[in-house]
Amino acid sequence: MNKISIKSISIALLSAFVLTACGDEFLDKNPKLDVTEADIFASEKLIDATMAGVYTRFKTSNFAGGNIAVIFDNRGDDFVNTGNNTYAHSDTYNMTVGQTSIMNPGFFQAGYLAINAANTLKENLENRDNLPISEAKRQQYIASCLFIRDISWYYLAQVYSLPYAYDPNSKAIPIHTEAVTGPGHNEAPLWTISEVYEQIINDLNASAIAALPAGGGSSIDPTIPSQAAAHMLLQRIYMAKEEWQKAIDEGEKVTGFTLSNSVRDMFDAPYHTSENIYSLPFTNTERGGGNPASYISSGAGYIDTLNVRTGIVTIPAYRLAADSRTSFIKVDPANGRETWYEKYDEYSTPLEWIHIFRYAETLLNLSESYFNIGNEAKAAELLHQVRSRSIPTGDILDVQSLTGEELRQAIYLERRAEFIGEGIRGLDISRRAEDFIHPAATRTNGKWDTVVVATPSNRTAYCWSLPSYEILVNTAAK
Repeated sequence: MNKISIKSISIALLSAFVLTACGDEFLDKNPKLDVTEADIFASEKLIDATMAGVYTRFKTSNFAGGNIAVIFDNRGDDFVNTGNNTYAHSDTYNMTVGQTSIMNPGFFQAGYLAINAANTLKENLENRDNLPISEAKRQQYIASCLFIRDISWYYLAQVYSLPYAYDPNSKAIPIHTEAVTGPGHNEAPLWTISEVYEQIINDLNASAIAALPAGGGSSIDPTIPSQAAAHMLLQRIYMAKEEWQKAIDEGEKVTGFTLSNSVRDMFDAPYHTSENIYSLPFTNTERGGGNPASYISSGAGYIDTLNVRTGIVTIPAYRLAADSRTSFIKVDPANGRETWYEKYDEYSTPLEWIHIFRYAETLLNLSESYFNIGNEAKAAELLHQVRSRSIPTGDILDVQSLTGEELRQAIYLERRAEFIGEGIRGLDISRRAEDFIHPAATRTNGKWDTVVVATPSNRTAYCWSLPSYEILVNTAAK
């Protein structure tokens, strides 16, 4: 993924910024239509706009601004993709994504555009003298660029590599730690999943995290990288490596946040509560074209329907009437069936924020991690915090009394119930090196059967193949 120059993209974005940010005096002046790199890094306003352009690259609809949630929910087992349209991820659902699959190159390219945009700005901030910004802002933006490239690597590795828990030496993705601004950088060997994770850990060291905004809740802007967001990414990495104490250490550093009164608060305007850690906002002028609503809503013709055969909504303790999360379940008026799940319900003009990290995940990550070091009481207490938010009364499951395997399964199932429609389920299955299992169309003894669609022992099914154009230009990707 080496043939794209971020320089021209950044300049185009900044030209748009200059033209739309002018005041009334614009009509009285000859506008400067050619914005050079020298212009950009001589202006604090343009440096700020370039940083915003990096964020925009990450939240493009092909990548974090919708596609990630759709990809990982299609890989999971709580939705059923009812179509045969590869533009709507039928091959993602069937675990048949190959080198030439339609959605593969766009996802890969969008991820590497974000990475290269981050690397390009980072290097300019590191190598230029006399910048018109404070040293604190310079360090913050450098750390923000590291975060964007790291989280992009993380998501790419989840589909192109076998899980760390199955094979730490599994070949994953090409890694560029330097900006690609011209030809001659095609050769990029594949790093292993272990090497990718170690690079992320090294990038997000104590000094880098310290340069990001601190605090939580109303004291931070959840639409930009923060210390809490960096700790959350590291928490996911350490959980994938099964280094549970380190995962706990990162989670305990996420402070200042609280659960909102309802999960629904996160998905209705203004989309910002004390629970947001890192979210991607959209406005009337920048709508989420790839918002998960375009797939997981009635307006899209039921492309991704609820798995009402074997999914989480079929387990009585996880679809209680007293559970406020069941309000997201919608019934098709034509046939009376529970058909879709509407966390994202603005499917005509999708403006909902895409939530990458929220505090409920912090607590459930900690719950799983504490369980794995043998502190079951703490694990159960953290699980109860999340569950009781949505089921304050009338619960049939006393999670605080559970122990052993029952507690483990309750933690796993609560994650499914809490994050359905947000892509976490597919990430969890892969992190634990589990099989991907979908509902079958047959029954045995009155129960729906299931079918294994991918197992880690079969890399071809479990992982996406690198796009054909990357294989063509990058002969080192073997």
